[in-house]
Amino acid sequence: MDEHQWLTGTNPREMLKFLQGNASKRKQRLFGCACCRRVWNAFVPPHIIRIVTAAEAFADGEINDEELARLHSAARAAWHDVRTESSDTLGYLAHIEICAVNVTSKFITVAGNARQAAANAAADLPITGPEPGDEYLPEYVSELAAQADLMRDIFGNPFGSLEIQLEWLTETVLSLARGIYSDRAFDRMPILADALQDAGCDDEVILAHCRERGEHARGCWVIDLLLGKQ
Repeated sequence: MDEHQWLTGTNPREMLKFLQGNASKRKQRLFGCACCRRVWNAFVPPHIIRIVTAAEAFADGEINDEELARLHSAARAAWHDVRTESSDTLGYLAHIEICAVNVTSKFITVAGNARQAAANAAADLPITGPEPGDEYLPEYVSELAAQADLMRDIFGNPFGSLEIQLEWLTETVLSLARGIYSDRAFDRMPILADALQDAGCDDEVILAHCRERGEHARGCWVIDLLLGKQ
């Protein structure tokens, strides 16, 4: 994969494969959680929201391995209940449940498995996953493209490197970045861009990312840079 392919690609599976060995476990888990959140609707069970939120907390070191294991067991039990109650097809709910199972897994495959489950949920596929031809369904194709955008938001551009200047880290900038991260208030990103400019930031890549209308998620590379997260 070259830089152009990374910046324009719509295949998140290949993008994850390209990052293998170079992406932190934290960012991979947060990407999986972001994929889950993308396909939630009004019918998502409250326990799924709690489990995915806790998986994000684990990524940031706020809960321990034992608690993650407990959540994983709870997620697997909930998924098993859905399978037991369903008949021929499991559809959306089952894929949402398996997303929760995957993001609480201790294994590095968490990102890829959660990503796939979320794409399956978006297209309301049976539990067996995509069948021949399903990869061309508009909902499935659209979700893969959205996941590729999430990859770029969380992992940035692996072909370049940017550094944060200490003078940019004003009290206003840091307060905004912390608030955006903790509250998932990504609508404040353009305000953060203005604060960065006021602090002397002239990096067009950073400023453009803050101001672009694309989706942002916890783990966004700009916020992580400002807060010293990896």
